Amino acid sequence: MERVVGLVNKLQQICSSLGETALSEDAVLWNKLSTIVCIGGQSSGKSSVLEAVVGRDFLPRGTGIVTRRPLVLQLVKLDDPNAEEYGEFAHNPNRRWNNFEQIRHEIDAETERHLKGSTKVVSPDPIYLTVHSPNVPNLTLVDMPGLTKVPIDGQPASIVQDLDDMARQYIKGDNAIILAVTPANADLATSDALRMAREVDPTGERTIGVLTKIDIMDRGTDCRDVLTGKSLKLKHGWVAVVNRGQADINSKLPMKEARAREKDFFHAQAPYADLTNTGTTFLADKLSAHLINEIMKNLPSISAYIDQNVAKLEKELKTLGGDINYGRGSMLHLILTLCRRLEEAFSKIVDGKKDGGERILEVFEVKLKEAIQKLPFQKILTLKNVQQVVNEADGYQPHIIAPENGYRRLIETGLELLRDPAFNTIEMVHQIMKQIVTMAINTPECSDLARFFNLKAEIINSASTTLDKLRKDTDAMVRTLVDMEASYLSASFFREIVAAESYAYDPTRPKPGFVTLTGELLFEKRYDQLPPNDAHLQRIADHVSAYLQIVRSQLLATVPKAVVHCMVVPAKQMLLEMFQEDVAGKEEAQLRRLINESEEIAEQRDGLRKRLVLLTKAAKEINAFV
Repeated sequence: MERVVGLVNKLQQICSSLGETALSEDAVLWNKLSTIVCIGGQSSGKSSVLEAVVGRDFLPRGTGIVTRRPLVLQLVKLDDPNAEEYGEFAHNPNRRWNNFEQIRHEIDAETERHLKGSTKVVSPDPIYLTVHSPNVPNLTLVDMPGLTKVPIDGQPASIVQDLDDMARQYIKGDNAIILAVTPANADLATSDALRMAREVDPTGERTIGVLTKIDIMDRGTDCRDVLTGKSLKLKHGWVAVVNRGQADINSKLPMKEARAREKDFFHAQAPYADLTNTGTTFLADKLSAHLINEIMKNLPSISAYIDQNVAKLEKELKTLGGDINYGRGSMLHLILTLCRRLEEAFSKIVDGKKDGGERILEVFEVKLKEAIQKLPFQKILTLKNVQQVVNEADGYQPHIIAPENGYRRLIETGLELLRDPAFNTIEMVHQIMKQIVTMAINTPECSDLARFFNLKAEIINSASTTLDKLRKDTDAMVRTLVDMEASYLSASFFREIVAAESYAYDPTRPKPGFVTLTGELLFEKRYDQLPPNDAHLQRIADHVSAYLQIVRSQLLATVPKAVVHCMVVPAKQMLLEMFQEDVAGKEEAQLRRLINESEEIAEQRDGLRKRLVLLTKAAKEINAFV
């Protein structure tokens, strides 16, 4: 968990160095990072929630608009429990702030410095603050200025729209996780946070609700229905918290004591005593887990974006190196030679390197086995489910001897479970193969590719296209393997069972060594201690279990074979085949474009060099993580 969020914190810092924010027109990296954005109405308790998560008072307080610029808050958990807490600002990177009261003043001061001479009361440009502490979760959040419905206290008439536009800009991206903070003592149907969240996330896929001020709701009212999902349902649910009151803040009530009071409050209130989604600790853990899930889901696209942009920047910054003969034959020979080197490096990594072939083998030998072993077959084989499936399969006409239709349905349901592990195996190998392409490009044998930016980008794109096509072919093959098992059940298996269980069975013949999913020998199981109907159902469950065990074993062997046959081997043989065929037909001018550098390199060099260094750093961070 710490490594994942730590990676995002580093990438966020790179965004800061690049000058990217949610409002930057070219903020591609920022928009690809999963970020928790905290929105809510003014005085909704939003800042108090964040302070409770951090465990420190450090945010500006007051009435009206207190938060006037977005605050990108990066929390870094220190391993040493006795380590000293401190904060760091991106605008003043050479100083550590150990006094959190001074951090509060610096946020105010930096806001004033930024807005000086402006007619605006608020600004969309964020302040970056990193807090290092042994008492915080690894988390990255953005605290937005509070929303309002009408201007107050001399605020300009445009303030309502300005705040709305700013918040919408930060939460509209598909990778923004919306933390919608709403006071429980107000009408939830008119919540500013929910209103805006529904505008940009109408399905609720990216929204987590937080209810504050539970402790000051009208007597006789509670928000249990919201917390249990009976009303105002959100996909990721609601969390209730109790912040410190103004008197607690004035008396400097310690955060640890405040959390203890919060816990006591929820345990003492009947509507909440049995709920788990209450308290700041639960909220912090939920946010961390949700953020990690989103990060892992988006990491491949972030990595691909960085690789593409590094190649683009290199194309504009580096020179071609040695002299090049720009005759068509010479250029074609050079390109095909580089393609051959890459294919050889790719095959070498696949066949022998630790990060290549061994990782593919690990998918087959470890991850596929673990995934199949964890499948919930036993839920299908409970006596209650077996009875229900058999009855439904029989319909109005009960079976006479053996419930064949029931057997078939139970087996088909079990086979359906095997699909996801099989297809996940394909995707994992597919991603490893794409990573091997990048590794091959970075080998010494392929170092010349770094000189030819357009060519490198074309090769990466072509290799990716080939691997995507092979993945589809492999999908089709594995789908066929699973469908074959479902389409035709091996009747001989059940005939052997019937023969072995019959009175006429020859005792001199050894009984079949069928084994159930749990590893028990089928014909050593006893049923005489069960009621007759339960014994009948248990036999059915065990027969199905033994059959599924055979199929499971078969697929553990055939899925890796299909993946190797349809994806790994063809990739070694034809990774750049389509690209080379296409290159062979290109005219001289087209070949020249592949091995030429940007004409704008001179005037853009300084700015692009900075981006290249930072994006390369981001790529290294991701590669080190993977």
